[in-house]
Amino acid sequence: MPKVKSRKDSSQYTLEQFCPECGGEMLYDIQNRRYACKKCGLYITREELSELRYKMRIPEEDQKRKKAREQSDYLEWWLSGNKEK
Repeated sequence: MPKVKSRKDSSQYTLEQFCPECGGEMLYDIQNRRYACKKCGLYITREELSELRYKMRIPEEDQKRKKAREQSDYLEWWLSGNKEK
C-alpha cells in the first residue's frame, strides 16, 4: 500500500505513486474517486490505472520472451552447426 501524505485541501491526497505515462506525481481525488497526474494531467479511475499499467507491462515481458527465444534459437543453430563438422 502506498504511503499517503495529506494536503491542505482535504479532498486530495498525494500518493507515492508515479504516472504510467510521464512519471509525474499522482494525486487521488477523494470526491471523484480518481487519480490525477500533476505533470501531464492524466485523470483516471483506479481500475483504469491498473489496466494501463498492466498493458504497459505486457510489451516489456513480450520483448524479454522474444529475446530469450531468439537466443535459444541461435544457440540451437550454433550447436547443430558444430556437430555437423
